[in-house]
Amino acid sequence: MSRYFKIQELVCPHVLAVHGNKSWRFIDSRLIQTLDTIRERINRPIFVNYGNYTQRGLRCILCPLVKAKIEAGELYLSAHLFGKAADFNVQGIESEVMRLWLAKNANFLPWPIRLESGVSWVHLDIFPSFTDQKVYIFRP
Repeated sequence: MSRYFKIQELVCPHVLAVHGNKSWRFIDSRLIQTLDTIRERINRPIFVNYGNYTQRGLRCILCPLVKAKIEAGELYLSAHLFGKAADFNVQGIESEVMRLWLAKNANFLPWPIRLESGVSWVHLDIFPSFTDQKVYIFRP
């Protein structure tokens, strides 16, 4: 469980409808620790799933993003499928500024992370980067 996030902020509506509060079991505890640590350090709200955004945390095979890939016959192995990723925005901080801040302040992060560059949100995941970097920035 998280100190700052409700489960509906971290899982898609399909998972929430079937599993409710038990959906926490699908989110990697390292992701929760990392998001909580960031939220505590920046002292600003972090928005994952909110409003019309419903696929920014855990995604299941019924989510439109995933379903479209499956129907197209594409392999889709995003960290989002495994409860190891979150896309988010931070109140009052541009995404690129947040990525730079995370890279600069990597020492306080409880786990190594990967950040996607070139997007208008922060994609953070805890998939292995196979490097010794605490923050690994990638472009898919």
